[in-house]
Amino acid sequence: MSAQPDATPSTYTPPRNGSMAAPPDVAQGDPYRVLVVDPVHQHCLHLADVISAHGHTVERCEDEDRAVEILEEGSWQVVVFAPDGDSIDGGLCMLNWMHLRHPTVQAVVVSPPGSAARALKIANSGAVALVQTPVDPDALGTAIERAARQHRLRELAQQRHEEVYVQRRHIDAMSRVFETALMHLSLVYQPIVRAQTGCVVGYEALLRTSTLRFEGAGPMLDLARRLGRQSEVDDRVRSLAAFLFEDTIQHRTIFMNCEVGELTRGIFGTRRDPLAPYANRVVVEFGHEGHLPDGPEISQTLARMRGSGYRIAAGGIAGTVAGLTRMRVLAPDIYKLGVSVVQGSDQDPAKRQHMERLVKLAHDEGALVVAQGIERPEERTIAAELGCDLLQGYFLGMPKLAFD
Repeated sequence: MSAQPDATPSTYTPPRNGSMAAPPDVAQGDPYRVLVVDPVHQHCLHLADVISAHGHTVERCEDEDRAVEILEEGSWQVVVFAPDGDSIDGGLCMLNWMHLRHPTVQAVVVSPPGSAARALKIANSGAVALVQTPVDPDALGTAIERAARQHRLRELAQQRHEEVYVQRRHIDAMSRVFETALMHLSLVYQPIVRAQTGCVVGYEALLRTSTLRFEGAGPMLDLARRLGRQSEVDDRVRSLAAFLFEDTIQHRTIFMNCEVGELTRGIFGTRRDPLAPYANRVVVEFGHEGHLPDGPEISQTLARMRGSGYRIAAGGIAGTVAGLTRMRVLAPDIYKLGVSVVQGSDQDPAKRQHMERLVKLAHDEGALVVAQGIERPEERTIAAELGCDLLQGYFLGMPKLAFD
């Protein structure tokens, strides 16, 4: 671009006595990085000194092509641009490039009063502010403050956009992993035995997936919760269990784990329920995770399930306030004592007393009790002595692909 003196230098008013500094009473704002682009050397110096007096970091440039290179090299917030002479067309090219390449950088145009057409071009250039010559230092400082605020808003908006984009990509990637795991989902069955006789009365269906990303069902269920797709897992389990009943002659009871959200979906006991024909052989267990709402809708779903033949189990019972509230809402037919209650009960008198109270509470409600997590013969003995009706754990049987 041309670096010749402007045809109307009188429109600028440099300070007297050779000083290029702005008046000392200029209000000091937050420091910003400002690039001054003016093809007239004297004017460029003057603008840079005025802006420096406001406490900002300034770099000046008298050539638009060089300004483009400087913008590429560093991180700038504001560009103060004075078009060359009466023509702004060349400057508009630089501003358009800047908006495309550096959309967060904001422009302040310094221009002498001109025609309506010139003013319209400047207004359409995307500049945040127009400062007319002769330059008022306060007006220029205010324009830079406005441009810097706009820069910050654009920067935050761009950051939010990038975060949303990255999050969406991350969710898409997790969804593909989840769908692969769901496709390779299978069930294994762990026996549940009578405490007094040891005979098998049923099996708990446990999730497994052959996807290498998941070592067990826990991480897959956590991912399903994060994606809000727990219902798809429950639907898949229902389908697999229904296929089991159709494919085998099996009269033992199957215990199935479900999210409490299934109580609000209202699938159980309806025409959409693939397990409805086998409901009298299914115990639906609602675990301790997730908020269990209370209300007429939940009561109606539970009543419909029981009317279809389902029995309800409350899993992971540990005697906490949340657990007792869950038992009140579910009114379960079967209480499943959590591992934290059962394991080590033979060595801890306080655990035994706590376990005994829970067993009595369940029996007073007319419910059966399953002691989970039996891994040693001593735990089996204590659970039977304290009145547990059914037992489950690795000591009594490992999960298998088929029934015994």
